[in-house]
Amino acid sequence: MSLLTPWTLLSEEFDDLSNEIKSFVLQRKTTISGAADFSLADELFLEGALSRCWQVWCVFCRSVICQSCLGTTNANGAIITAHVEALTEAHVAGAAKKAKSKPKPPIWGSVENMLRKEITWGDTDVLATILPLMAPQNAGQLLAAFSQAHRSAKDMQTIRNAAAHSNAENLATVITLSSRFVTYHVTHPVQALFWTEPSSGNFIVLDMIEDLRDNAFIAIS
Repeated sequence: MSLLTPWTLLSEEFDDLSNEIKSFVLQRKTTISGAADFSLADELFLEGALSRCWQVWCVFCRSVICQSCLGTTNANGAIITAHVEALTEAHVAGAAKKAKSKPKPPIWGSVENMLRKEITWGDTDVLATILPLMAPQNAGQLLAAFSQAHRSAKDMQTIRNAAAHSNAENLATVITLSSRFVTYHVTHPVQALFWTEPSSGNFIVLDMIEDLRDNAFIAIS
């Protein structure tokens, strides 16, 4: 299977999610200018949408890395030769788990059978650690793409985790992101999704989606 396949799936799902978020904005009777503009229903919708966005990104990263290790072709049709020690997806996932915890080889050999114990595939800090050790043929291309995606991926992960594990410290971590954006006061992490990016004037949630989509394509090229 070509690496174009997971990118196409990511792009289609991001299209659907972007459209739902845009529809959410268009249906509102008030502008978004502060925490008081969000109802409980709004926050429930946004938590779900954000979680789905993060899952789409994680699934893409896992699929691309597993396929790259097992052998595939990139978006241009160039062959990516399988890693000599990669056998199955579970085998690659086991190597990724070892690569995260060990500073040097060997990392191949074990099989990870429990999905819930796998690495956080969308975490670009983790990817920067494991890819040099796993050494798929296209590791350089993947590292470059994930490095460019780092800010958007980490922002999305930070807001998503703060929403999933709601407490004052995690909300404070979200607020530390505010120096880069045009902001308003927030009382729930997902309210920050509608801060705006100064250069584009776009909501950061839509900017994050598009940036991840663009860098995902670089990863498969």
